[in-house]
Amino acid sequence: MIYLLKKFNKYFLKNKKSKYLILGSFTFFFIKGLIWLGIFLFAGFNLINFN
Repeated sequence: MIYLLKKFNKYFLKNKKSKYLILGSFTFFFIKGLIWLGIFLFAGFNLINFN
């Protein structure tokens, strides 16, 4: 597993474009997850306080 990670780092993280691609995709899915978490929390609290 560590060998594959080192090979990935050598091959893919050489240039800046690939680093920005990985960082951008991580931040995109992180923010997307936070938005969905907020939607589910908002809907859940509205269902609890519906009575």
